[in-house]
Amino acid sequence: FGILPMILGSIYVTAGALIVGVPIGILTAVFLAKYCPKKWYRILKGGVDLLAGIPSVVYGFFGLVVLVPMVRDTFGGNGNSILTASLLLGIMILPTIIETSEAAIQAVPDKYYEGALALGDTHERSVYRTVVPAAKSGILAGIILGVGRAIGETMAVIMIAGNQARMPAGLLKGGRFTPRSVNCDGRCPVCLYPDYQFIVLTLKEKEGGLDGKWFEKTKAEMESTCKT
Repeated sequence: FGILPMILGSIYVTAGALIVGVPIGILTAVFLAKYCPKKWYRILKGGVDLLAGIPSVVYGFFGLVVLVPMVRDTFGGNGNSILTASLLLGIMILPTIIETSEAAIQAVPDKYYEGALALGDTHERSVYRTVVPAAKSGILAGIILGVGRAIGETMAVIMIAGNQARMPAGLLKGGRFTPRSVNCDGRCPVCLYPDYQFIVLTLKEKEGGLDGKWFEKTKAEMESTCKT
């Protein structure tokens, strides 16, 4: 009991989201600002803006349908894990990091880039050794905003990371996270549904309305879901 498991769970998931989202977000921002052809820019920029407007529950459904089976088939376990939550939150923070970092890169005066070229640098060295360091304050601001989005996310984490009130035991195990405990603490339908199913199955077995083997299999699945 206590708040420490929730704090550690939030830290682990947020750190995993940053490992996934920060490199991809910064590289995407650099591509959009300095490499992307004009005919593709509007399409890709519109896609990034669209990602920023998708509700959390839709991301959570995507995680249930795509990421949970992928992690389960690739790494084992039941898929409802800290790793899955980190992957999903890494995707969710991408629009914030990309848009803020791109704006910071484009705000760097052209004379920085032109001066680097005049000194003999290639296009890549001019961008990564001159322009990107000059925009580091704006890029850092985007990362901080991404941390805020990741550490405060509730619905998507509830849907895919489980609800186990104990110390995090590994990337492939579930956990409980601070925003989830603050916002619903087991009182929302997503949190209550596995327990509700288990109660209904138990009552039906006592009434003699279920086949024994099928009940034991389903009961085991419900217990696993409730624990994770």
